[in-house]
Amino acid sequence: MATEKSKSTDQARVRATALRQAKDIEDRKKLQTRIADLVVEAFDLPSRSDADPANPDPADASLFRHCLSLFQASDLDDLIYERNVDNRCGYALCSRPNQKLAHGGEKVWNRKGGKDFKLINRTELEKWCSKSCQERTAFVRAQLGKEPAWLRIIRAVDIKLLDELDADSLTKSFKTLAIAKADDDEMAGKMQALALERGELDVKSDDSSVNVMERSTDMIPEAPTLQGGHREGVVEGHAPRKVHFSGK
Repeated sequence: MATEKSKSTDQARVRATALRQAKDIEDRKKLQTRIADLVVEAFDLPSRSDADPANPDPADASLFRHCLSLFQASDLDDLIYERNVDNRCGYALCSRPNQKLAHGGEKVWNRKGGKDFKLINRTELEKWCSKSCQERTAFVRAQLGKEPAWLRIIRAVDIKLLDELDADSLTKSFKTLAIAKADDDEMAGKMQALALERGELDVKSDDSSVNVMERSTDMIPEAPTLQGGHREGVVEGHAPRKVHFSGK
């Protein structure tokens, strides 16, 4: 009797586990389908052909934020790719075409010199119409969820757009993004560079003074001499080996 009861309990537990897993899979499929639909909705943005990404239509901006709230970086990449195939800027609120570089190579100069000189992929630059839209996309990308939406405790992420923030709000946003702790080091570097370029991040500097003391002496400097005095056959301090050749 006890054995039958234990067996029945085990079967009930297995059945409950199977039902829970089936429900999780079903919820995941529904959410994946919803995210795919959001990519399509963002693809159709903006609603006007003369839309300005620096001053987007409020309804377009609201829809774009809603789409991004469930996106991962890979979903944003899918959106950018689809828009580029349609010869449009990868930033969803921009109505302009993406730029086409005349340079035929895979690598192009980043138009910077010195320590900032870098060769970058031509395809990366051709995703956008301008550097401004590239920065706008980098700003929203840094806010996207790291995990798939179906694994998050809070599925929707509150996304802010770069052009909707004033100087004070922008400063707070850069600080709260925890740029230095981002998993993507390259993206973290881009966001830090963007923050510094806009003057929104404080750069810590050492303001402590350094005392420089000049020593005085009455000694007259002398020309250096070789140790051991002058040596014959020495050329600039080097004594060549003496090699003897035997005659034929």
